Amino acid sequence: MAEVIKRVFSVEVIDINEDGTPKLTKNKEFKFVTKEFAVRLPSYKVMEEANKLKGKVFRESLNDGDMLRDQLEDILRQKGLWNDQRQIEYDTLRKEILDREYQLEKGGIKLSDAKYLALEMKEKRERMVEMLSGRSDLDSQTCEGKSENARFNYLFAHSLVYNDDELTPFYPNGLEDYVVDMDNPIAIKGATEFYYLLSGTENLDDKLPENKFLKRFNFVDDKYRLVEKDSSRLVDVDGRYIDEYGNYIQYNEDGTYYYVDVNGRKLDEQTGNFIVDEPAPFLDDYGNPISIPEQETIVDTKKKTTRKRRTIKKAETETVDADA
Repeated sequence: MAEVIKRVFSVEVIDINEDGTPKLTKNKEFKFVTKEFAVRLPSYKVMEEANKLKGKVFRESLNDGDMLRDQLEDILRQKGLWNDQRQIEYDTLRKEILDREYQLEKGGIKLSDAKYLALEMKEKRERMVEMLSGRSDLDSQTCEGKSENARFNYLFAHSLVYNDDELTPFYPNGLEDYVVDMDNPIAIKGATEFYYLLSGTENLDDKLPENKFLKRFNFVDDKYRLVEKDSSRLVDVDGRYIDEYGNYIQYNEDGTYYYVDVNGRKLDEQTGNFIVDEPAPFLDDYGNPISIPEQETIVDTKKKTTRKRRTIKKAETETVDADA
């Protein structure tokens, strides 16, 4: 029997008791556990059914008057999402990225300058993706886009399994179950892994020349986040320390850190307000400290009247057996 090709991934999920109820911690919070799932290459029969669905969705979409991919350029220009100026900008960005890629490949420049070129490539590539976002959104609404998405979803819904029990599908009813569960973290992660399985490619970020360069010279970590040279501390493009969310920080000698603003001034972690050790008094026009007048405390001399509490008899409850 031929070995089934698959990709295994892990997701943190709520742990479940044998009766199907969620397990709770001592603090009455959900107990989480990491479980393994897998996506397998679909069988010939599943592929055949997916292709039939693709054709069916294409015909229905065409009959409904949806646009074809060849019409996409005209629609984009009609909606103002694309024009000659944007096309020129896009082509210029692509040329600038290729020029910098050639310089990285050729070498012969300072490593610091090469790092700057790689970071420029990342920035320009992000701009290109941003420019194409409107095109991508509309492409999913074309006859081809809708039919291809339907095919992918059908294949994925029949390929996701539990890694320790590959005979049990995650979605027993296939596509019917998946379409109402797309926001499930397992589904989101699984769909990405399934795309890699079908296309035979890993994370596309691994293949970008700028990322290869930055990783080779240890300018980034495994997630392609900029790090300080010879350490794992995260930094921004200007070399300032940041946490995993991009907030500016400064490190203490013991390795702990505190939050700062863009100019390095200490901030309160909870409120985000500036922390000043000894606030100085304000001065008058002659340079003399101004004393802050004490706030007067107003005492209410009115006699408080005590209102008699009204008691309400607690209603009795009765538990009814559902089988009665």
